[in-house]
Amino acid sequence: MKIPQPSILPLAAALCLSLTACKKSDDAASETSESSGASQAVEETAPREEFELTAKAPAGKRVDLQVRKEMIIDTSIGDAEQPTQTINLTLDLAHSVKPAAADVHPVEMELAGLIFEMKTGDEGWMFDSAQPATDDVKRREFKDLRKSVGGKMAYALKADGSLANMGGYQDFVKTVTRGVSKKSRGMLSSFYSQPEMMKMLPLGAGLPDKPVAEGDSWNEKVMEMSPVGPVDGEKTYTFKGWSEMEGRKVAVIGTSTVYKKHQPQTAQAAAQGDRSGAGGEAGMDEGMDEGRDEGMSEEDMSRAADMGGSEPGMDGGESGGGAAPAKPEAADTELGPGELGKATGTIYFDPELGAVVESSDKQMFQMSQSMQGRSFTRKVEINHTSKIRKLEAAAGAQ
Repeated sequence: MKIPQPSILPLAAALCLSLTACKKSDDAASETSESSGASQAVEETAPREEFELTAKAPAGKRVDLQVRKEMIIDTSIGDAEQPTQTINLTLDLAHSVKPAAADVHPVEMELAGLIFEMKTGDEGWMFDSAQPATDDVKRREFKDLRKSVGGKMAYALKADGSLANMGGYQDFVKTVTRGVSKKSRGMLSSFYSQPEMMKMLPLGAGLPDKPVAEGDSWNEKVMEMSPVGPVDGEKTYTFKGWSEMEGRKVAVIGTSTVYKKHQPQTAQAAAQGDRSGAGGEAGMDEGMDEGRDEGMSEEDMSRAADMGGSEPGMDGGESGGGAAPAKPEAADTELGPGELGKATGTIYFDPELGAVVESSDKQMFQMSQSMQGRSFTRKVEINHTSKIRKLEAAAGAQ
């Protein structure tokens, strides 16, 4: 209710039947105004409801995680549009988290299953680790891809679910690439670059470091190996509120990212570390070396078309059953000066488990350059999802 203005008081007085009635009316209006003002004051000072979204290491648990990627590549050379290329990848991963030792939880990750599919136009092929090994004679890539299945990597988590180290990373890469063809080595090096491997771990990445209320936002710097080369991202997280997923209450966090060309850290900045874990960005720079030139030169682009691209994708089918996670809304594809790509996504965090139970991210990248007097443009869409399929006591856990 609006407070009466002085300019209408004479009119109010003229309409009063008596001085007494007028006084009662003025008193009522005054009380109403005071009540309205008090109400507004209460609304303005009402405390916000804040929540702590804190991750924790799932000690003594086996976490079955499925990571899926889908990449759609549209390329034009001059005025000629090339056939659309689609690359799909599904990885089934088992993470066994041991009790804490020296303030960290040792973890063993096993790659339990793999599906890879690539198509150029209507032509393509698919490898499924569930198919008989006798079928691997059909393509050399099948034999090389099967080397990954059963591969194990040791790493460690802190008590808060963040990454302590990836000590077994190099051994894992050597194991899954040993004896493979040169053609497959480039593909597998891209699959298992350190930034890609970090997406395969059940981390509490992206969670706020203080209590938040609905609508609050926070930022984080990220690094990735993209189809247009290594990129730095400025990622914004926003707490959207609460939802229900498979009977559990989950916090919903929206994400928005802008990517620019990667700038290697100085030694001083690297020493300070960041929220990415694994030794900060300096460690991630090393992990990018294997794929730093992927998709950038004409030779690399030709090789990508031959072997299935410099980045893996997500298979449209299932591996292990269950419904496919929902994809995020379309990203804004308008790029500003110096921008190489954008992304939008959603994170679902279960505070009772202390874990991100599902996440999705839709990335859009674009690269244009001139090659041998001809213009070359590549537009890439990547849909990435990660979901915990099962959480149970690890074998031998007390």
